[in-house]
This record gives sequence, C-alpha cells and structure tokens, in this order.
Amino acid sequence: MKFWQALIYVPTDELVDLARLAEEVGFEGVILPDHVVFPENVESRYPYADVPYNPKAPFADCVAAIGAMAAATTKLRLATYVYVLPMRDPYSVAKAFGTLSILSGGRVALGAGVGWLAEEYRTLGADFGTRGRRMDDMLATVRDLLDSGLHDDPVVGPVHMRPVPAEPVPIWIGGHSDAALARAARHDGWLGLRYDADELTGHLERLDRALRAAGRARTGFEIMAVPGADLTPAVAHDLEALGVTSILTPPPAAAGARTAADRAALVRRVGTEVVADLQDDRS
Repeated sequence: MKFWQALIYVPTDELVDLARLAEEVGFEGVILPDHVVFPENVESRYPYADVPYNPKAPFADCVAAIGAMAAATTKLRLATYVYVLPMRDPYSVAKAFGTLSILSGGRVALGAGVGWLAEEYRTLGADFGTRGRRMDDMLATVRDLLDSGLHDDPVVGPVHMRPVPAEPVPIWIGGHSDAALARAARHDGWLGLRYDADELTGHLERLDRALRAAGRARTGFEIMAVPGADLTPAVAHDLEALGVTSILTPPPAAAGARTAADRAALVRRVGTEVVADLQDDRS
C-alpha cells in the first residue's frame, strides 16, 4: 500500500516546503488539483463533499508547481488530481507532462478528468457538453505523443514532438461514471474519491467489468481512494483487501489547518504517526 498527500487549497508559496516534508516523512507522493479560473457566478454542482468549496482559494498552475517540487525532491512522486484535459489541447499537455517526466526522473503521473465546472469551460472558450468524447480523442493523442520515444518511428500523425520520456508517463483517470471507469480501464489507473465501503465495492466491481471489456485485469493497475473513515490499520487493510493500491490522505484544509505551521504540522503528524505506523504494521 502506498500513501499520497493531497495538497488542494495549499498556498502556492508553501507547496515546495510541503513536498520536501512529505518526502521526508514517508509519503509516496503528493497530489495537486487543477483549475485555471473560478467564474464569479457558478451554478455547476460541486462534487467534493469532504473539501469545502472555496472559489477564492489558491490554485497554482499544477505543471509549474510540479516542476518546482520535482526540483526540490529526489524520490517523491507527483501527480494531478485531476488535470482537466478537455480545457486544453493535447499537444501542449503532452509537451508539458513529457518534459516534467524527464526533469523529474520519471516521477510524474497525469491524473486526468473531464471536470465539473461548466462556467470555467465557457470562460476558456471550450465546449463543456462534448468534453467526454473530446477527452477520449485527446487521451489517444497524448498517449501516442508521450510514447513516441519508445518507438523507432517518432511521428504521431503529421508531427514530431521532442523531448519525450524514455518510459511511459502513467495516465490515471478520475471519476466514477460508467464512461470514466471505461476510460480508466483503457489507461493505467483509476482515481477514486471518498466512499463508504459499499460505494467503493460497487465502483470497483464496475471497474472490473470495464477492465474485462478492455481485455485487461488489475495487474499493474493503480487504484487510489480516500478512506471513508479515519485512517487506521483496519481501514487500510480493508481498502487493500478491496484492491486499493494507494491511499490518498485528505488535504490539510479538510482537517481544519488554517496556517502554514498548522499545515506543516498536520503533514508531519500524518506521515510520522499514521503512515509510518501503518507501514510498520504491514512489515
């Protein structure tokens, strides 16, 4: 079992220090969210009940932030949850994450999703209604571009892209709709949210059906979830028994941390007390 720390709503100038701290106290990696803008008047439904909605919270550019955190760490893995792919073009995304992968020594994963904020799409001039279909097309292009370094012929369609990493960049998909699970089954992993045991079991059963339909199994497939209860050895064992490979610990904002000192203390405590104890319990 691996443990990741979510860093949603963390002030930008604290990200590098918290990445160093997360590495120091034993986390596998850290997760960064993605938004470009929050329009003032929002009617879209906010889907994350465990993290308070705050449109004025800091959302650093996750590509730039991951680059800075990668330069400040040596082992820590870094991923997005989720990068709203259909608001961009696939060539820029592949260029950015390919470069991040090279500079980090292969420690970066692209966690992607369709997003939920229709007003943000409209502000950026992207179509919200077709985002799922476009995401599937874009993922195919991103995958081909990022994998072009593994082939003798580097051409993807009519273009070349360099640099590209020598190893694949993992692509993990967020969301629990049938379309999202089918999309995840075609790639390298699934990013779940906070569910109770019955909800998670149901989603994983649907994921298994999607994997079988894609001619695949869970072997080598990443499954990340947020615990539905306080993280204890029993909860971790239950998640592992269901096939969860990574536990995402809630962000400091969800625990009420209000200051830089509080956020650092929380990450240190979770790493040194909770994660370390769980890892010792498994050894």
